[in-house]
Amino acid sequence: MQTSLTTALLLLCLAAPSYAFQTLRPEDVEANQKDQFDEIDRYLDRQVAEADRKRTESWHRDFSSIEAYERSIEPWRQKLMEVLGGDVYTRAPLQPKEELVAEFTTHKAWRAWYNTFENGRGYGILLIPKGEGPFPALILIHGMGGTPEGLCGLTAQSDYHNRFGLQAVQRGYVVLAPLNMNSGKKRSWLDRKAIMIGQRLQALEQVKLIRAVDYLSERTEVDPNRIGAYGISWGGRSVMNLAALDRRVAACAISGHFNDLLPKMLTPSPHYTAYIETDEGYAFFWRQAALFNEADVVSLICPRPVFIEQGRTDRVAYWEMSQRAFQQVREMYEKLGVGERAVYSIFEGSHEIHGVEAFQFFDRWLKVASR
Repeated sequence: MQTSLTTALLLLCLAAPSYAFQTLRPEDVEANQKDQFDEIDRYLDRQVAEADRKRTESWHRDFSSIEAYERSIEPWRQKLMEVLGGDVYTRAPLQPKEELVAEFTTHKAWRAWYNTFENGRGYGILLIPKGEGPFPALILIHGMGGTPEGLCGLTAQSDYHNRFGLQAVQRGYVVLAPLNMNSGKKRSWLDRKAIMIGQRLQALEQVKLIRAVDYLSERTEVDPNRIGAYGISWGGRSVMNLAALDRRVAACAISGHFNDLLPKMLTPSPHYTAYIETDEGYAFFWRQAALFNEADVVSLICPRPVFIEQGRTDRVAYWEMSQRAFQQVREMYEKLGVGERAVYSIFEGSHEIHGVEAFQFFDRWLKVASR
């Protein structure tokens, strides 16, 4: 009986059809990957476009008066901070400490430390002009690769910052140049840790900059009603956010980083480097397309004076795209009857501090105490 069953099974196996198997080519496997990638990419493009449309519709600015305008935009300051990562930082007493670095014919230079939040300190270079104060003040923020010491003229080698801190103090401004993380590697390392606990590096740094305003406001050499901010590259974006979040910043200059946000972030171009082409993930923020482009951020600075400085050969911010994006800003200021407070300036150069028209702008708006 057992032999008959074995024989039957053997005959059944021999009768079953055989199939030849050929491995799939790598290019076929990759084609499936590309099909899925392209499908998801097109889906996300449609969602970004829809988010952009909804963002435009979600703003309800009231241009009937400056007071009405400021009331209508006020709730968006908190939304901006939430997009950047949220303010979860308990303020600590400043307890400032200064250390003299050098004395020059026009000014003194100090290292400065001050508490920002629990277990966090701010550090920067403080320049104080000689003479009788109180003086107007500028918070100056370096870009990638830059340092507070370099932009204040305390290092031997100059760079694309063109020592604009030194220029500012020689024009009669108290200068505070805070330190920000100055490389993509440093920023990504800290931002990834922050994300793991529901925070973002950018929000943390914005709080430190708000505390820099606190620090300057308490100094007897400074007129707290005449504090401005000027930054380049990522420092330009940081001062833009600072002025949007903190109404004590009386005037703001953004150098080499005012963009039409979505193309700059997501659309490769021969004219500029899109962030999506880089590994700089710290530049991307939750739901930003649905809430803020850069003109929207600047609308939180309005009606205070704002200056955009842009090099014609700068690949961080492409001047034609940046200039088009600025039209929305100009229109908002003009609707409030303060069009002269919004200035866009192109110079013949690359990604660098030009510091000519920008300082004239600050002289106009910060050197007259009654403004």
